[in-house]
Amino acid sequence: MGVPELLKAASHPPRRRARRGTRAKRRPPLPLRPIHKMWRRTIDAIDVERITLPVRGLPEALKGMVACQISDLHVDRDEDLERLEAAVKTINRLHPDLVFLTGDYFSTPETRQHYLVPFRRALSELNPRVQTFAIAGNHDHWASFDHIDEALRAAGVQTLSNESRALELRGARLTVVGIDDLWARQADPQRSFSRVKPDDCTLVLAHNPDTALYARHLRPGVMLSGHTHGGVVRIPLYGSPIKSILRIGRKFYAGLNRYGDFHIYTNRGLGTYWLRVRINCHPEVSRFQLTPMAEGAEHATHLHQVRGGRS
Repeated sequence: MGVPELLKAASHPPRRRARRGTRAKRRPPLPLRPIHKMWRRTIDAIDVERITLPVRGLPEALKGMVACQISDLHVDRDEDLERLEAAVKTINRLHPDLVFLTGDYFSTPETRQHYLVPFRRALSELNPRVQTFAIAGNHDHWASFDHIDEALRAAGVQTLSNESRALELRGARLTVVGIDDLWARQADPQRSFSRVKPDDCTLVLAHNPDTALYARHLRPGVMLSGHTHGGVVRIPLYGSPIKSILRIGRKFYAGLNRYGDFHIYTNRGLGTYWLRVRINCHPEVSRFQLTPMAEGAEHATHLHQVRGGRS
């Protein structure tokens, strides 16, 4: 049995959520407590990542708008719910205009059934100036997204399933596009963009970064994703050593990366799945400040692609 398994066996978090303030949690054996404390910090200490987000075609009037993103909540235990509650408080302190939830809210139908009500209650506390938008992840379809969708809508969250919503903000237009999950075989980028006008600036939500492979011809303004949990293990100046689960490559496991003529931001997620381990890869709240993509950057990338194709 490895260290993660020892820690899991030692902590034994309760499966059922007790009344607030009356939870009785078993403490690990004394020799394991320093390791247990360090382990809990790696999966509970939420980083706020502040990113200047380049958006292709962003109207000048929308420059400086603030948006927040959380992803991959995996609310399967009491501590996962507590982490979500902490993230919601953090987001509200950042006073965003928009909030984006990019999927995988629960891991299984059983945990969805058990934590759905407190999950809804936690998300109902979000207080953006404009709106909160959400999409589904692969686990949500496996856990029955219909129930999750109802809870999200009851919390005041607008869900997008291969559809878009146009917003009039500061006298300009911004369209939020939500593409359904790729691994669950629900993604339909063409349908998602069916009501998008040619000159619309789009902010695309897609749980899996690989969705970019099938949406790039639709000219996203920017894409926000999750799914990867940041690669779980992060080595400075290298990234994750874990073999890529993404066709577009492991560099898209986390952070802001250029893909063709637009950017993808991959959130490291709040929760864990399978192994409850993170190494140098803390849970994340993303705080974006929108900015227009630099003039000429799109044209330069296109030239590079053409020249690369000819060589």
